[in-house]
Amino acid sequence: MKYYIQRQLNEYGPYTLADLQRYVAQGNIQLTDLTRSEGMTDWVPVSQVLGNIPVPVPAPAMANPGAPAYGAGTPYGGGNVYGGPGTVYSGVPYQPMASSGPVPVDLHWALVLVLGIVTCGLFTSAWLIVEAVWIRKIKPESPSIFYIILSIIGVYGGRFTIEFYRAEPNPIGGLIILAGVIVYFVGVYSMRSDLEEYYNSAEPINLRLSGVMTFFFAVYYFQHHFSRIAQWKKNGVLQPQG
Repeated sequence: MKYYIQRQLNEYGPYTLADLQRYVAQGNIQLTDLTRSEGMTDWVPVSQVLGNIPVPVPAPAMANPGAPAYGAGTPYGGGNVYGGPGTVYSGVPYQPMASSGPVPVDLHWALVLVLGIVTCGLFTSAWLIVEAVWIRKIKPESPSIFYIILSIIGVYGGRFTIEFYRAEPNPIGGLIILAGVIVYFVGVYSMRSDLEEYYNSAEPINLRLSGVMTFFFAVYYFQHHFSRIAQWKKNGVLQPQG
């Protein structure tokens, strides 16, 4: 069974029960820290999970680099010290270890926005396809690319139909555009689901994507996180989700 640790508004893990015991012994995790297992809905103190399970005596070695650490700051139990609010402990941001997974497409979201404006939305549509194609690298069975392509065909096809029947009012074009928009939202929320699933299992960085931001700014919002993850893989530093 895997366990997660919560500090402030941040969540770390997953850890095994043996990991929890070892990190408590090393002082990296406190018995008062909150934890929950994959099957739990409520957060409880670590002490409640460990109960009477003996905590191993740590050997005089370096602490596991993957564990959150406490550093200089206000004293926090048993001589350990807490480095301040947020994700900073020992003066260094806690960072998950970068794995060998594929590096996302790295283009600043603001540049995607500017190019989309300059090309009247054509670049934005093309870049959304690029993002969906990349997602197939981490989840080959993802259907999002098909939804995105169908939505683009629907929107542009509907516009063409409206122009073609401009002399005679015809609702077909509007209906095609509406269908394209609906399929678009199916596609972007499928992309959101695929990203959260992968980056909370294969590469667990606790990725949480806002449904509201996905609704209004999907292509730019996804690209912000793609660039963030790409930089993490290149320099080992994962910036806050923002």
